[in-house]
Amino acid sequence: MLAWISQHAVTILTLAVILLLVVAAVFSLVKDKKRKKGGCTGNCATCGMACAEHHRQT
Repeated sequence: MLAWISQHAVTILTLAVILLLVVAAVFSLVKDKKRKKGGCTGNCATCGMACAEHHRQT
C-alpha cells in the first residue's frame, strides 16, 4: 500500500489541491449568497441575464 501511495503521490496531491479549490469556491458562493451579494445590480445595460432577475424582483 505504501508503495502504491509513493508511486501516485503527484496524482494524489493534484487531486487534493483541486478538491480544496472546489470546496473553497463552493464555500465562497454560499457565503456570498447568505450576504445577498451578486445577482442583479439594477444596471440593465450590462446585465447578462437580460434583466430577468431585476424584473422578477419588481
